[in-house]
Amino acid sequence: MTTNKKPAPHLKEEFFTEHLPYEITMLRATYELARVQKPAAEHNALVEAFLLHARNLIEFFKDRPACDFDPRMFTAASYQLNKDFVADGVMAKINRQTSHLTAKRISNAADELGPRDWALILRALEEEISRFAKALTRDYAAKWLLHQQAQAARPVPVPPADAASSFVLRRANLTAAQASKT
Repeated sequence: MTTNKKPAPHLKEEFFTEHLPYEITMLRATYELARVQKPAAEHNALVEAFLLHARNLIEFFKDRPACDFDPRMFTAASYQLNKDFVADGVMAKINRQTSHLTAKRISNAADELGPRDWALILRALEEEISRFAKALTRDYAAKWLLHQQAQAARPVPVPPADAASSFVLRRANLTAAQASKT
């Protein structure tokens, strides 16, 4: 691992066991919520929340300076960063879409990242999360598994009846609860 980032051990542990799982959980949840029709302010807040969590995870997986943690802190030495899993132009567009107080703010709705873009961003991040999880050291893999088991033990949220089913819901097996009701 080559990194100049040296967070204190307790911060590294807290990041891995609390903050990283939170970002992943919120990425998935806000994606699903942003896809459902809502009043404009609520919809915009959910889209911006999704893009914020996407940006945080992209910064982590690309080992950007804005993130104090390098994914290689948790993985086997063979793990390599994939700085191309999301194009740099996507990050610039996320920043221009979520930062309202800048001259570079996207002002034309046609230029904003939309549902198709969100799905592509989510898919790229899901693939990167999976690649990262497969490369974890034995100790971190055990902690990851504990987190996954804790997530599975939580009550499964049932999406609103008008929510469209997506690959994330199918992947998390959340649609099974809804299908059993019908």
